[in-house]
Amino acid sequence: MEYNKFIELLKTELMKVCAEGVKLKIDTVRKNNDISYDVITLNRADECITPVIYIRQFYDNYCNGEDISDIVQQIVNLDIENRNLPELDVSDIFDYHNVKDKVIIKLINRSQNEKMLKTLPFKEYLDFAVVFCILFEDNNNNRATSLVSNDLLDKWEITTEELFEQAMTNMKFICPAELKSMNETMVELLLNDDNVDDDTRSDILKHLEEDDTNYPMYVLTNTKKMYGAATFLYEEELRSFAEKFGDFYIIPSSIHELILIPESISTSEQEMVDMVKEVNDNQVEPEEVLSYNVYKYYADTGLSLI
Repeated sequence: MEYNKFIELLKTELMKVCAEGVKLKIDTVRKNNDISYDVITLNRADECITPVIYIRQFYDNYCNGEDISDIVQQIVNLDIENRNLPELDVSDIFDYHNVKDKVIIKLINRSQNEKMLKTLPFKEYLDFAVVFCILFEDNNNNRATSLVSNDLLDKWEITTEELFEQAMTNMKFICPAELKSMNETMVELLLNDDNVDDDTRSDILKHLEEDDTNYPMYVLTNTKKMYGAATFLYEEELRSFAEKFGDFYIIPSSIHELILIPESISTSEQEMVDMVKEVNDNQVEPEEVLSYNVYKYYADTGLSLI
């Protein structure tokens, strides 16, 4: 079945099971790096925000033989499971004093987001754009973010520079830096991966514990592990790393984290560039790719694009 016909079938079948008062909407959302996805929302009149559910995976499942009734039930279940969003009064967003302490920074690729950047306040940094988000959280660690637009900035009656200064202040408290060795990061991921059986997990953990020199690299992100590439702007942390290890390279693993490699143990610059391309093309979601470049931090002069 063609994709567009599947969407119509899915919409028809979902309408049969939606509760009274629920408005089903098929929409397209544009993400980072000019990536767009078709989504479903099941809107209720008494809610100002609602989960979005991406369609493409369900189409692939349908093409692989999954029954449409099972897909419909999965979507309904996902909608229910993802309704634990932070309570939000949209009117609060228009009052800068209500949200200024919630504004954070997100680093994105400037050339890949030229269209989106026409609607957003941003600062240029290397080959990146520094954009701004409002972060909403509740006590159960549920999160939602909203990009700050030019229109919203106008309503706030502040400048981009003032917003940047406020966001940088917030980052120290909301998203403090977190630096771990690659081994520590791998162990943490492994312990939280339910798809790895106990025997395999035990074998890998034993190997990592016995040889901590296999991965002489470090992962820099923030404690929320969200938009952690903004640590590019954490000069104190970068300088501290250089004081300990000397000059080092920075590989943009994704918009969420950076990999730091001391120059003393690094491979050639071309091999690192090749590694960035391989990781971006095969392991990182397209909307989470930050850059295909490699960067270097010099202990005496600071950060530079190679």
